[in-house]
Amino acid sequence: MGRRKKKGIPSTDAPVSVNENSTSTPTSIIKKISSQLSENKIVIGIFILCFVLYNTYTYVRMSGDTVPAAYLPFSVIFYRNLFFEQFSTPDFAANAYAFANVGGHLMSIFPIVTPILVTPFIFLSTFGMSPDHVTLYIWQIARTTSAGVAALAVCIFYLVAIRLVPKKIAIISSLIFAFATSTWSTSSQALWQQGMVELLLLLMIYIIIRNEEEVSLRSFIYLGIVSGLFVFCRPPDAILLIPILGYVFIRYRKYCAHYITSAVISGLPFLVYNLYFFGNVFGGYVQNLQKFDLSLNFLFNYLGLLISPNKGLLIFSPILILAVFGYLHVNSLKNKSIMALFQWFGPVLILSTLVYSFFEDWGGGYSYGPRFLTALVPILCIYVAIFLSEFQAHFRAGRFDYIKTGVIVVLLIISIVIQFIGVFYFPYLSDTQFPEPWDASRPIIINSLNDGITQIDTFAIQSIPPLPPFFYYSKSDYQSIMYAVNAREAGDYTTAVYYYKKSIQTNPNSYGVWNDLGNCQMILGQFDDALQSYDRALAIDPTNEIVSSNRARALQSIQAYNESQEANVSPPP
Repeated sequence: MGRRKKKGIPSTDAPVSVNENSTSTPTSIIKKISSQLSENKIVIGIFILCFVLYNTYTYVRMSGDTVPAAYLPFSVIFYRNLFFEQFSTPDFAANAYAFANVGGHLMSIFPIVTPILVTPFIFLSTFGMSPDHVTLYIWQIARTTSAGVAALAVCIFYLVAIRLVPKKIAIISSLIFAFATSTWSTSSQALWQQGMVELLLLLMIYIIIRNEEEVSLRSFIYLGIVSGLFVFCRPPDAILLIPILGYVFIRYRKYCAHYITSAVISGLPFLVYNLYFFGNVFGGYVQNLQKFDLSLNFLFNYLGLLISPNKGLLIFSPILILAVFGYLHVNSLKNKSIMALFQWFGPVLILSTLVYSFFEDWGGGYSYGPRFLTALVPILCIYVAIFLSEFQAHFRAGRFDYIKTGVIVVLLIISIVIQFIGVFYFPYLSDTQFPEPWDASRPIIINSLNDGITQIDTFAIQSIPPLPPFFYYSKSDYQSIMYAVNAREAGDYTTAVYYYKKSIQTNPNSYGVWNDLGNCQMILGQFDDALQSYDRALAIDPTNEIVSSNRARALQSIQAYNESQEANVSPPP
């Protein structure tokens, strides 16, 4: 079978110019528009699928590393500052290591690019809410925001892949990136820096690919802006900029000044922040330099990052083994500049892993799998896409090819199952059961599954907080009551009613819950519903004076409402 011609990027070394598009016929323009609409539908479908599944959870439990990123947007929105002393929640006392006292202010030791970039979204989702109201939903809001960032990264991945490989392979590889890697179990679960790093890296690659289709100054301005943010988002991952810099400074030197200027402008606010408050280029994050161990231990650590039972990249996503074979086929890409870009990424990925192997805490602390290497996942998945494309192109329908297909499917299923365990069962893993990276006697995958099976009692598909979830089920009424009380204290009585009703489905014999439900319904003006709730409470405890008093109040409200209707006046508030 002959090699197929790939669509998307021009096959010549020279990029397409603007003038070349001027000869397009009406038919070609219509086809292009039709193709674009079809592509947009797929992108929207991918985003919705990922956003919904990323927002599906059993238990919300976040690492202390993500506390600053979860709270900082609210500092900006409600208090117009970058400090945390205005908050007094258990999250801060339990995770004091994530903060530093700088000039009398409590500040994050982690880079602030991620929380600053998601602040506009959080502002829109919390518009009209009070600070006290928001605080009660802060983890749900942060989790939903991270799900949006990860879902957007998958969309950009598809837009990259569709320009490198056939559509079917682009869709498959996008789903591999979305659900067979730490994009699901890490990036989508909390506001880790890694999630934003994935998005920014894919954006840079997408800009480069589009530039190869049509060279423009605008591309290098955009590329510079994203590069400046990338450097300060997670400094250790800045090494991944090497191929990007090579592309600009070797291939398009005349645009270097524009690229550098844009990068400086986007990175300057974060540089000033770091220098002003912390006195160094990388802010509070510079303290991690003290954890680098320049010894021969790096050899053992390097292997650990790849194959250790509890932190190995290829253990948690065995499908990424195919990236090795994909890299060997990078020369199948038609465009020489894009081919060179992904060839450069190969040794840079090795170098990036080497940098983390010198870090004494190379396992990444409390997390499911290889969190530190999450930034490498987009490139590895592109290599997987290249491999799958070449495999499909040369498939001979022979026994050996069917065996290879079976191996690929098995690797994919195992990877998805492992990520599934990380999302739905790992949050229940006891802290005392958290193992060292090489501790094969306590495999985190198996222990997460065992602990989760015995404890899991809730399943929910979150919408955009503070709106009630799309779907919610709990075997125990405790979780539902907790959510209801939080909502009631925040003044969100509609959500409180939702969760009280969910609690009643599990335990309908609590007069207190029926009474609290009735109180919320009264505030919402749902007098008939409130009366029914009080009646149910009195059926359980007929002598309860508080419920009887509330029921009398409900009757008065109903009577006043009926009289106002008869008099054709406005009902009572």
